[in-house]
Amino acid sequence: MSDPLHLDITLTLGDYALRAKGDIPLTGITALEGASGSGKTTLLRSIAGLEPSAKGMIRFGDVVWQGDGVFLPPQARRIGYVFQDARLFKHMDVGQNLAYGHRRAGAAPEVLERVITALDLSDMLTRRVGALSGGEKQRVAIGRALAMDPQLLLMDEPMSGLDRTRRNEILPYISRAVQTMGCPAIYVSHERRETSMMAGRIMKIANGQLHPPVICETTLPYDIRQGGDGPVLYIGGQETRVPVGKKMMQGGLLRFNEASVMLSIDNPGLSTAMVSLPAMLLEISPDGVLANRLVLQGDGWRIAVTKSQTTCDVAGLHIGKPVWVSIAETCIID
Repeated sequence: MSDPLHLDITLTLGDYALRAKGDIPLTGITALEGASGSGKTTLLRSIAGLEPSAKGMIRFGDVVWQGDGVFLPPQARRIGYVFQDARLFKHMDVGQNLAYGHRRAGAAPEVLERVITALDLSDMLTRRVGALSGGEKQRVAIGRALAMDPQLLLMDEPMSGLDRTRRNEILPYISRAVQTMGCPAIYVSHERRETSMMAGRIMKIANGQLHPPVICETTLPYDIRQGGDGPVLYIGGQETRVPVGKKMMQGGLLRFNEASVMLSIDNPGLSTAMVSLPAMLLEISPDGVLANRLVLQGDGWRIAVTKSQTTCDVAGLHIGKPVWVSIAETCIID
Protein backbone atom coordinates (compact mmCIF):
# COMPACT_ATOMS: atom_id res chain seq x y z
CA MET A 1 0.00 0.00 0.00
CA SER A 2 1.45 3.34 -1.03
CA ASP A 3 -0.64 5.52 1.30
CA PRO A 4 0.79 5.80 4.85
CA LEU A 5 -0.67 5.38 8.29
CA HIS A 6 -1.48 8.99 9.12
CA LEU A 7 -1.44 10.06 12.78
CA ASP A 8 -2.49 13.33 14.37
CA ILE A 9 -3.49 12.42 17.91
CA THR A 10 -3.17 13.66 21.48
CA LEU A 11 -3.60 11.80 24.73
CA THR A 12 -3.08 12.99 28.31
CA LEU A 13 -2.45 10.48 31.08
CA GLY A 14 -1.68 12.27 34.34
CA ASP A 15 1.52 14.26 33.83
CA TYR A 16 2.22 12.57 30.49
CA ALA A 17 1.04 14.02 27.18
CA LEU A 18 1.26 12.23 23.83
CA ARG A 19 1.28 14.51 20.78
CA ALA A 20 1.93 12.24 17.83
CA LYS A 21 1.70 13.73 14.37
CA GLY A 22 3.25 12.14 11.29
CA ASP A 23 3.03 9.49 8.59
CA ILE A 24 4.26 5.91 9.04
CA PRO A 25 5.01 4.09 5.74
CA LEU A 26 2.98 0.92 5.25
CA THR A 27 5.80 -1.19 3.82
CA GLY A 28 8.22 -3.51 5.58
CA ILE A 29 9.17 -2.91 9.21
CA THR A 30 9.16 0.53 10.82
CA ALA A 31 10.95 0.63 14.17
CA LEU A 32 9.59 2.93 16.85
CA GLU A 33 12.43 3.86 19.19
CA GLY A 34 12.43 5.76 22.45
CA ALA A 35 13.49 5.65 26.07
CA SER A 36 11.31 4.06 28.74
CA GLY A 37 8.30 6.29 29.37
CA SER A 38 8.61 8.11 26.03
CA GLY A 39 5.21 6.89 24.82
CA LYS A 40 6.01 3.94 22.54
CA THR A 41 3.45 1.53 23.98
CA THR A 42 0.84 4.26 24.42
CA LEU A 43 1.15 5.17 20.74
CA LEU A 44 0.89 1.52 19.70
CA ARG A 45 -2.23 1.04 21.85
CA SER A 46 -3.76 4.19 20.35
CA ILE A 47 -3.18 2.88 16.83
CA ALA A 48 -4.81 -0.41 17.81
CA GLY A 49 -7.87 1.35 19.22
CA LEU A 50 -7.09 0.34 22.79
CA GLU A 51 -6.91 3.94 24.05
CA PRO A 52 -10.40 5.39 23.43
CA SER A 53 -9.46 8.59 25.27
CA ALA A 54 -6.95 9.44 22.52
CA LYS A 55 -8.22 12.41 20.48
CA GLY A 56 -7.59 13.29 16.86
CA MET A 57 -7.12 11.49 13.54
CA ILE A 58 -5.84 8.02 12.67
CA ARG A 59 -6.13 7.10 9.00
CA PHE A 60 -4.94 3.83 7.48
CA GLY A 61 -4.37 4.63 3.83
CA ASP A 62 -7.68 6.17 2.78
CA VAL A 63 -9.71 4.52 5.57
CA VAL A 64 -10.41 6.60 8.68
CA TRP A 65 -9.98 4.55 11.85
CA GLN A 66 -10.54 7.48 14.15
CA GLY A 67 -11.66 11.09 13.62
CA ASP A 68 -14.53 13.01 12.00
CA GLY A 69 -16.99 11.27 14.34
CA VAL A 70 -15.55 7.81 13.55
CA PHE A 71 -13.97 5.37 15.99
CA LEU A 72 -13.42 1.85 14.67
CA PRO A 73 -13.10 -0.74 17.47
CA PRO A 74 -9.89 -2.83 17.56
CA GLN A 75 -11.42 -5.84 15.82
CA ALA A 76 -12.52 -3.69 12.87
CA ARG A 77 -8.99 -2.42 12.27
CA ARG A 78 -7.64 -5.89 11.36
CA ILE A 79 -4.49 -5.51 13.42
CA GLY A 80 -2.20 -8.27 14.65
CA TYR A 81 -0.75 -7.38 18.06
CA VAL A 82 2.28 -9.08 19.64
CA PHE A 83 2.87 -8.18 23.29
CA GLN A 84 6.02 -8.34 25.42
CA ASP A 85 4.78 -11.62 26.90
CA ALA A 86 3.59 -14.22 24.43
CA ARG A 87 0.06 -14.55 25.93
CA LEU A 88 -0.47 -17.97 24.37
CA PHE A 89 -3.32 -20.25 25.42
CA LYS A 90 -1.65 -22.74 27.73
CA HIS A 91 -4.41 -25.36 27.37
CA MET A 92 -3.79 -25.51 23.59
CA ASP A 93 -0.89 -26.87 21.58
CA VAL A 94 0.99 -24.74 19.03
CA GLY A 95 -1.25 -25.69 16.12
CA GLN A 96 -4.39 -24.86 18.07
CA ASN A 97 -2.97 -21.48 19.12
CA LEU A 98 -2.24 -20.63 15.49
CA ALA A 99 -5.64 -21.83 14.33
CA TYR A 100 -7.56 -19.84 16.97
CA GLY A 101 -6.94 -16.38 15.50
CA HIS A 102 -6.98 -17.75 11.97
CA ARG A 103 -10.51 -19.11 12.37
CA ARG A 104 -11.85 -16.03 14.14
CA ALA A 105 -10.51 -13.78 11.38
CA GLY A 106 -11.91 -16.02 8.64
CA ALA A 107 -8.56 -15.96 6.85
CA ALA A 108 -7.87 -18.15 3.82
CA PRO A 109 -6.28 -21.59 4.49
CA GLU A 110 -3.11 -20.70 2.57
CA VAL A 111 -2.44 -17.84 5.01
CA LEU A 112 -1.88 -20.29 7.86
CA GLU A 113 0.33 -22.46 5.67
CA ARG A 114 2.52 -19.51 4.71
CA VAL A 115 2.87 -18.42 8.34
CA ILE A 116 3.93 -21.90 9.45
CA THR A 117 6.54 -22.05 6.68
CA ALA A 118 7.89 -18.53 7.20
CA LEU A 119 8.37 -19.04 10.95
CA ASP A 120 9.50 -22.67 10.64
CA LEU A 121 6.79 -23.95 12.97
CA SER A 122 5.83 -27.21 11.25
CA ASP A 123 7.86 -29.42 13.63
CA MET A 124 6.27 -28.00 16.78
CA LEU A 125 2.56 -27.89 15.89
CA THR A 126 1.63 -30.68 18.34
CA ARG A 127 3.81 -29.40 21.20
CA ARG A 128 2.21 -27.92 24.29
CA VAL A 129 2.93 -24.29 25.14
CA GLY A 130 4.55 -25.26 28.45
CA ALA A 131 7.20 -27.27 26.60
CA LEU A 132 8.38 -24.32 24.49
CA SER A 133 11.41 -22.13 25.12
CA GLY A 134 10.96 -18.37 25.45
CA GLY A 135 12.09 -17.80 21.89
CA GLU A 136 9.77 -20.49 20.55
CA LYS A 137 6.82 -18.98 22.40
CA GLN A 138 7.45 -15.60 20.80
CA ARG A 139 7.70 -17.18 17.34
CA VAL A 140 4.31 -18.79 17.93
CA ALA A 141 2.87 -15.50 19.21
CA ILE A 142 4.05 -13.73 16.05
CA GLY A 143 2.64 -16.58 13.99
CA ARG A 144 -0.75 -16.38 15.73
CA ALA A 145 -0.94 -12.64 15.00
CA LEU A 146 0.00 -13.12 11.33
CA ALA A 147 -2.36 -16.09 10.92
CA MET A 148 -5.23 -13.61 11.25
CA ASP A 149 -4.07 -12.12 7.93
CA PRO A 150 -3.86 -8.61 9.44
CA GLN A 151 -3.36 -5.47 7.40
CA LEU A 152 -0.96 -4.15 10.05
CA LEU A 153 1.25 -5.95 12.59
CA LEU A 154 2.14 -4.21 15.87
CA MET A 155 4.98 -5.63 17.98
CA ASP A 156 5.57 -4.18 21.45
CA GLU A 157 9.11 -5.18 22.47
CA PRO A 158 8.41 -8.88 21.80
CA MET A 159 11.96 -9.90 22.74
CA SER A 160 12.35 -7.89 25.95
CA GLY A 161 12.34 -10.99 28.16
CA LEU A 162 14.78 -13.02 26.06
CA ASP A 163 18.55 -13.36 26.27
CA ARG A 164 20.91 -12.41 23.43
CA THR A 165 21.03 -15.93 21.99
CA ARG A 166 17.24 -16.25 21.76
CA ARG A 167 16.96 -12.78 20.22
CA ASN A 168 19.49 -13.72 17.56
CA GLU A 169 17.37 -16.74 16.67
CA ILE A 170 14.17 -14.73 16.26
CA LEU A 171 15.44 -11.68 14.34
CA PRO A 172 15.66 -13.40 10.92
CA TYR A 173 12.26 -15.04 11.44
CA ILE A 174 10.55 -11.71 12.02
CA SER A 175 12.09 -10.16 8.91
CA ARG A 176 11.27 -13.21 6.80
CA ALA A 177 7.69 -13.49 8.06
CA VAL A 178 6.87 -9.83 7.44
CA GLN A 179 8.37 -10.04 3.95
CA THR A 180 6.60 -13.33 3.13
CA MET A 181 3.18 -12.19 4.35
CA GLY A 182 3.49 -8.70 2.82
CA CYS A 183 2.15 -7.21 6.05
CA PRO A 184 3.61 -3.86 7.19
CA ALA A 185 4.80 -3.86 10.79
CA ILE A 186 5.58 -1.34 13.52
CA TYR A 187 8.19 -2.72 15.89
CA VAL A 188 8.65 -1.04 19.27
CA SER A 189 12.07 -1.22 20.88
CA HIS A 190 14.57 0.85 22.82
CA GLU A 191 17.51 -1.19 21.49
CA ARG A 192 19.21 0.06 18.33
CA ARG A 193 20.78 -3.37 17.98
CA GLU A 194 17.43 -4.98 17.20
CA THR A 195 16.11 -2.24 14.97
CA SER A 196 19.29 -1.84 12.93
CA MET A 197 19.35 -5.57 12.20
CA MET A 198 15.72 -5.75 11.12
CA ALA A 199 13.91 -2.49 10.31
CA GLY A 200 13.74 -0.61 7.05
CA ARG A 201 13.34 2.73 8.82
CA ILE A 202 13.40 4.16 12.33
CA MET A 203 11.06 6.71 13.90
CA LYS A 204 11.98 8.16 17.27
CA ILE A 205 9.51 9.23 19.92
CA ALA A 206 10.69 11.57 22.68
CA ASN A 207 8.66 13.45 25.28
CA GLY A 208 5.49 12.22 23.60
CA GLN A 209 6.42 13.62 20.18
CA LEU A 210 6.94 11.55 17.05
CA HIS A 211 9.88 12.33 14.76
CA PRO A 212 9.92 11.70 10.96
CA PRO A 213 11.23 8.35 9.67
CA VAL A 214 14.94 7.90 8.96
CA ILE A 215 15.99 5.18 6.51
CA CYS A 216 17.91 2.42 8.28
CA GLU A 217 20.95 1.87 6.04
CA THR A 218 22.38 -1.20 7.71
CA THR A 219 22.19 -3.63 4.80
CA LEU A 220 25.10 -5.03 2.77
CA PRO A 221 24.77 -7.11 -0.42
CA TYR A 222 26.73 -10.35 -0.35
CA ASP A 223 27.64 -13.23 -2.65
CA ILE A 224 29.14 -16.63 -1.86
CA ARG A 225 32.23 -17.90 -3.64
CA GLN A 226 34.16 -21.12 -3.36
CA GLY A 227 37.37 -20.83 -1.37
CA GLY A 228 40.17 -23.24 -0.61
CA ASP A 229 38.45 -24.55 2.53
CA GLY A 230 34.87 -24.22 1.30
CA PRO A 231 32.34 -21.46 0.57
CA VAL A 232 33.25 -17.90 1.61
CA LEU A 233 30.94 -14.89 1.96
CA TYR A 234 32.09 -11.80 0.06
CA ILE A 235 30.93 -8.20 0.14
CA GLY A 236 32.02 -6.50 -3.05
CA GLY A 237 35.50 -7.88 -3.67
CA GLN A 238 36.21 -8.29 0.04
CA GLU A 239 36.34 -11.64 1.83
CA THR A 240 34.55 -11.77 5.21
CA ARG A 241 34.51 -14.04 8.26
CA VAL A 242 30.72 -14.45 8.19
CA PRO A 243 29.90 -18.18 8.48
CA VAL A 244 28.19 -19.65 5.42
CA GLY A 245 25.16 -21.74 6.36
CA LYS A 246 23.80 -24.65 4.35
CA LYS A 247 20.46 -22.92 3.65
CA MET A 248 21.96 -19.60 2.54
CA MET A 249 21.37 -18.36 -0.99
CA GLN A 250 24.31 -17.72 -3.33
CA GLY A 251 23.66 -14.03 -2.92
CA GLY A 252 21.44 -11.85 -0.79
CA LEU A 253 21.39 -9.27 1.96
CA LEU A 254 23.27 -9.15 5.22
CA ARG A 255 22.12 -6.92 8.08
CA PHE A 256 24.41 -5.76 10.86
CA ASN A 257 24.24 -4.39 14.37
CA GLU A 258 24.98 -0.69 14.03
CA ALA A 259 26.41 -0.56 17.55
CA SER A 260 29.01 -3.20 16.63
CA VAL A 261 30.57 -1.02 13.90
CA MET A 262 34.08 0.28 14.56
CA LEU A 263 35.79 2.87 12.36
CA SER A 264 39.55 3.18 11.95
CA ILE A 265 41.84 5.23 9.77
CA ASP A 266 44.34 2.42 9.20
CA ASN A 267 43.74 -1.10 7.92
CA PRO A 268 43.02 -3.15 11.08
CA GLY A 269 44.41 -6.30 9.44
CA LEU A 270 43.41 -9.61 10.99
CA SER A 271 40.87 -9.07 13.73
CA THR A 272 37.87 -10.71 15.37
CA ALA A 273 35.48 -8.63 13.24
CA MET A 274 33.12 -10.57 10.98
CA VAL A 275 33.47 -7.93 8.26
CA SER A 276 36.28 -5.43 7.57
CA LEU A 277 35.88 -3.14 4.56
CA PRO A 278 37.56 -0.03 3.14
CA ALA A 279 35.18 2.90 2.64
CA MET A 280 34.87 6.61 1.96
CA LEU A 281 32.99 9.00 4.24
CA LEU A 282 30.34 10.58 2.00
CA GLU A 283 28.21 12.56 4.45
CA ILE A 284 28.31 13.67 8.06
CA SER A 285 25.39 15.37 9.80
CA PRO A 286 24.17 15.95 13.39
CA ASP A 287 22.06 13.17 14.91
CA GLY A 288 20.67 14.20 18.25
CA VAL A 289 22.85 15.55 21.04
CA LEU A 290 26.63 15.14 20.64
CA ALA A 291 26.33 12.52 17.86
CA ASN A 292 26.70 12.40 14.08
CA ARG A 293 25.15 10.30 11.35
CA LEU A 294 27.86 9.06 9.00
CA VAL A 295 27.18 7.82 5.47
CA LEU A 296 29.90 5.48 4.20
CA GLN A 297 30.37 4.01 0.73
CA GLY A 298 32.48 1.13 -0.46
CA ASP A 299 32.68 -1.30 -3.37
CA GLY A 300 29.01 -1.69 -4.39
CA TRP A 301 27.56 -0.78 -1.01
CA ARG A 302 26.47 2.17 1.14
CA ILE A 303 25.64 2.24 4.83
CA ALA A 304 24.87 4.81 7.54
CA VAL A 305 25.81 4.65 11.23
CA THR A 306 25.61 6.99 14.20
CA LYS A 307 28.76 7.77 16.17
CA SER A 308 29.44 10.12 19.05
CA GLN A 309 30.95 13.51 18.41
CA THR A 310 33.95 12.44 20.49
CA THR A 311 34.59 9.41 18.27
CA CYS A 312 34.40 11.59 15.16
CA ASP A 313 36.75 14.19 16.64
CA VAL A 314 39.35 11.69 17.82
CA ALA A 315 39.43 10.01 14.40
CA GLY A 316 39.51 13.36 12.62
CA LEU A 317 36.58 12.32 10.43
CA HIS A 318 35.49 14.59 7.59
CA ILE A 319 33.77 14.22 4.24
CA GLY A 320 36.00 12.50 1.71
CA LYS A 321 38.17 10.79 4.32
CA PRO A 322 39.00 7.11 3.67
CA VAL A 323 38.25 4.82 6.63
CA TRP A 324 38.03 1.14 7.46
CA VAL A 325 34.68 -0.25 8.62
CA SER A 326 34.84 -3.25 10.96
CA ILE A 327 31.59 -5.01 11.90
CA ALA A 328 31.44 -7.49 14.75
CA GLU A 329 27.82 -8.69 14.58
CA THR A 330 25.82 -9.63 11.48
CA CYS A 331 22.57 -11.34 10.57
CA ILE A 332 21.53 -12.92 7.25
CA ILE A 333 17.98 -11.93 6.33
CA ASP A 334 17.83 -12.81 2.64
